Amino acid sequence: MQKFAALIPIIGIVLTLSFDKDHVSTSSTIDWYANGEEVMLQGIIVAEPDKRPLQTKYTIAIYQLIDISTEVTGNVLVTDRNQYQSFAYGDHVEVTGKLEKPEPVEDFAYDKYLSINDIYSVIYRGNLTKIPQPPTTNYQTLLKRTLYNLKARFEKQINKLLPEPHASFMAGLLTGSRRGIPEGLMQKFNITGLTHIIAISGYNITIVIALISGMLFWLPPRYRLLPSVSAIILFTIFVGASAAVIRACIMGILGLLALHLNRKSNARLSILWTAFAMIAWNPKIFWYDAGFQLSFVAVIGLSELSPYIKPLLTHVTERFAIRESLLATLAANIATLPLIAILFGRISLISPLANMLVAPAIPLAMLTGFIVTIISFVFPTLGLLIAYSAWALLEWIILVATITSKIPFASIATH
Repeated sequence: MQKFAALIPIIGIVLTLSFDKDHVSTSSTIDWYANGEEVMLQGIIVAEPDKRPLQTKYTIAIYQLIDISTEVTGNVLVTDRNQYQSFAYGDHVEVTGKLEKPEPVEDFAYDKYLSINDIYSVIYRGNLTKIPQPPTTNYQTLLKRTLYNLKARFEKQINKLLPEPHASFMAGLLTGSRRGIPEGLMQKFNITGLTHIIAISGYNITIVIALISGMLFWLPPRYRLLPSVSAIILFTIFVGASAAVIRACIMGILGLLALHLNRKSNARLSILWTAFAMIAWNPKIFWYDAGFQLSFVAVIGLSELSPYIKPLLTHVTERFAIRESLLATLAANIATLPLIAILFGRISLISPLANMLVAPAIPLAMLTGFIVTIISFVFPTLGLLIAYSAWALLEWIILVATITSKIPFASIATH
């Protein structure tokens, strides 16, 4: 009966993928005019700005093509390299620049990746100007704008407490932001298979849930689940509740269930039904979203491999979710290793060792960083003093990445 029940979501996924249709460009969609010529557009910023050291990327829903006075629809990804002015979610802007269609970048299907968010045209060098906008009663826009501002203030406070690259690293752990992380450090994370710790993924959220659950050790296990899941939902809202974060949140909750459900069949059904619902909502994530693919495989690893790894970790302390963090790390890494080789053409042979060395520090760093940042809003001096403990934990992780990345054959190409 369980096998038959598992077939239903699998069949649903197959049918969903078979009926998925490619985007059709028409004269009423903005990508129809993406031929490399200079255009002037008006639209509204509909995603959190992706701010980086030398550029900011804005996802803009276009409603007017000024050049021919035509109303159009569709999203355009605009890269602002001037950064003379900062724009926020919900701002109405006028954009000028060369409108082009995205193309693959070497082995990376960049055009397919953008299509996940219904983006079929780009402006690589855009000039943006804020234009008057009517008062909005869209409470979703107002809420997201407030949340993004709150997140930006939180990250700014981290920058006051920690030096670089530790501040950017902590922001990556707590909010998934990679802005400001030096290219050299990112390369070390790539070589050692530690990149996953600085992006909001199903694995990271599983760690967060495990950490909250570990702090509630005085409660029976069944009573820890609800506050843990509630905290993650609040965290998801705090970081802006983008589609990618929501997917990571769902996968993280599934990961926790996979660790705690006694019956594997129940965990498998939960994973399959969730995957069916997410793929039915947006079939493109199955083919082009590496984050979804890795999170999905990691959750399967948590469900299937954890029972075999858990007995080997009985000597590891359960305090601050260290044992659960290490268990999740090992299970997820083993499960995702083949997929990483296929997606990125590289395998980190040092990844298991590097992840085992940093796994105990990750939940402690996240907990300390969050508490220190909150305290510093009220007691700045006290926050600065306690921040040294967060710095030490981050320094350990960076040190592990630096040393292990220098080991010969730490990472090898697979194709």
